[in-house]
Amino acid sequence: MLVLKKNICLTGFMGSGKTSVGQILARKLRIKFWDSDAMLEQKLGMSINAIFRHKGEGFFRDRETEILTILGQKPPGSCVVATGGGAVLRAENRTALRARGFIVYLDVSAAEACRRLQGTKERPLLQGVDFQAKITALLAARRPLYQQADYIVDTVGKNPAEVAGEIIKAITSCLRREGKNI
Repeated sequence: MLVLKKNICLTGFMGSGKTSVGQILARKLRIKFWDSDAMLEQKLGMSINAIFRHKGEGFFRDRETEILTILGQKPPGSCVVATGGGAVLRAENRTALRARGFIVYLDVSAAEACRRLQGTKERPLLQGVDFQAKITALLAARRPLYQQADYIVDTVGKNPAEVAGEIIKAITSCLRREGKNI
């Protein structure tokens, strides 16, 4: 079993597999799993869609920052955190995650994100717009922020278990190298 010195924080676009991969990763590493969006929904008693619709994106992003600050204070090596797709938009969120976290970006192409998200009604930023154009634009704008991660995994053509296995291999490799504290 790996002994981690940092938490694992999963970032990436909608549909990249953060929640699915995070659950598998936490189970394999025998540590806690936290999903920031699920925590936010539980805290506010409403879905992400409802939060956006009734309170607005600014309100949502402020609450998201509060949740990520709490998660950023979890004891090192105690958990896997799945963030919302837009969590990287705020510098304070990136700082909170980096404080005790090894950040892993789950990369997905715009075409693959479109395929995975087709038909979803649960993504407020994708409602009532040109679906493919919106995904392409959002992903292009966020990709430079996602790429600031410690490790990047291409998720296209892989199932969540394969992605989790790749992350564990990367962590194991980093732990073996001198000076790397994961």
